[in-house]
Amino acid sequence: MRRLFPTFALVALAVIVFAGWMHLGVLDPRNVGWVIDGHDRGQSAIGLAAYLRAAGSWPLLHQPLIGAPDGMALLFTDSIPLLGLLLGPVAPWLPPGLQFVGPWYLACMLLQAGFGWAIVRRHAPDGVSAWLGAALLVLMPVLINRYGHASLCAQWLILWALWLHLDPVRARRPLWWIALLGVAALVHSYLLLMVAAIWASSVLRSLVAEPERGRTLIHAAIVAIATALIVSLHGILGQHFGSTGTYGRFPMPIDALWNPGNPTYSALLPSSPESGRGFEGFQYLGAGLLALALAALVRLAFGLRHGADAEALPRDALRRLAWLVPAFLIFAVVAIGPQPLFAGQPVGGVRLPPAIIDLLDPVRASGRLFWPVTYTIAIAAILIMCRMKRAPLILAGALALQLVDLMPMLAAVRATSVLADTPGTYHRTPDPRWDALIARAGAVDFQPPDPFGDLVVMEEIAWRAVRQCRPVPFFYASRETVATRRRLDAAARRFRAGLIDPARLYVLVDGAVPPALAHRVRHLDGIAIIPPSAAARPRGKDLCPTK
Repeated sequence: MRRLFPTFALVALAVIVFAGWMHLGVLDPRNVGWVIDGHDRGQSAIGLAAYLRAAGSWPLLHQPLIGAPDGMALLFTDSIPLLGLLLGPVAPWLPPGLQFVGPWYLACMLLQAGFGWAIVRRHAPDGVSAWLGAALLVLMPVLINRYGHASLCAQWLILWALWLHLDPVRARRPLWWIALLGVAALVHSYLLLMVAAIWASSVLRSLVAEPERGRTLIHAAIVAIATALIVSLHGILGQHFGSTGTYGRFPMPIDALWNPGNPTYSALLPSSPESGRGFEGFQYLGAGLLALALAALVRLAFGLRHGADAEALPRDALRRLAWLVPAFLIFAVVAIGPQPLFAGQPVGGVRLPPAIIDLLDPVRASGRLFWPVTYTIAIAAILIMCRMKRAPLILAGALALQLVDLMPMLAAVRATSVLADTPGTYHRTPDPRWDALIARAGAVDFQPPDPFGDLVVMEEIAWRAVRQCRPVPFFYASRETVATRRRLDAAARRFRAGLIDPARLYVLVDGAVPPALAHRVRHLDGIAIIPPSAAARPRGKDLCPTK
């Protein structure tokens, strides 16, 4: 029982924080209404549901319904391809229309607590201090704030990478890094980039500080090749993706570590007005971790100046973390971007050539890239303060301060899942006639194919379509190939000219009706549609097994 107690304590920590972050109803896979609410987590759930409904491409991670006729990789609907890989073999036996976003959230909290504990326990004077340190790493505002992006809640991958980097034995073993990078490649490309930078920093340290350079290079090559093979499961290698030209619009504000960026998020510290530009660069540490980081900085400066003994500071851990500085400097420059923000306002800037903007388009949400730095600051502060004589008391005080400060943020985020306790799945499209319309259609076509349309309506109708295995030619995705965008633009031009497929259900997302089609338009739940006028055997019948 004594050995199991830390596990019970960590599970309790994760469950308690989860319950303060989300309504518990999100854990029921049959409870869908809360997830198709216009956030990106709805896109994530729909992409995975389409993959499981078609159930024909496993172990490849590409589904044929969303983005038909070409289909789309799960990676580009932020649908957590790892879940597709795990659930794919049992997909034929799963009922259609389940969501796994809620259980994924809980899994992320459990893993966040576990890896937080693994990092701190080695340096903590006792189990209580280790638990308090893990609790601070669970209550990271950058995690709490990512509720809208389910895949990006897997910030335990950053903790896993830092745990490996800090461990002198595991850091030398390529299988550990293959496991980490492989899982990251199956979750989200941004997280893969972050943990790959930590791995590269660990390789750099081994090349410079250790004698067996040839072995290090061989291991690095093995890790890189294995990761590339896992990435190939997405089926995206060799495709040509268009640039959105939006790098620089989603930066990290210079004061992001201490500026909540949202006046409703902090109970203790002032915030600049909500501008919308700082969301992706949200890096607020919270009052507890800020206080701990300042105290750790003073302790570190004092210890270095007065030659503190080896037990007074976690010197080996800090030296290993210092090897991350080159990668983190690059991340900081890219995250801040060409037009820096401070206190919610621009403070100068430079105009980048279009070629550079296009080159950086894969990381256009650049503010996220600072997450590993934010976590490293928090971890360094916790490890330094763990060496203090009253470490449990200090960490408990920091945790209490963190909780008080973040209570408004937790309440605001929890409110976004209130629909989990509300009966019904479809809140904008409740009319039961939708199902009959979709059943008659060969496909469900949203016009215009604009990712900034009414996402709640699009998600609810797309969910109905996927349940019935109907192709959806356009749906919001994080990346589009050039060929896909050309196809969608050509379809939009035909639609504006009044040329439509009579077997399709058209949903006019913006309500604009081409004059040539005005006589065909009907309204359902206040939404303009063009019902199918001709019967067609839906292509989905060839894609989905009978359930």
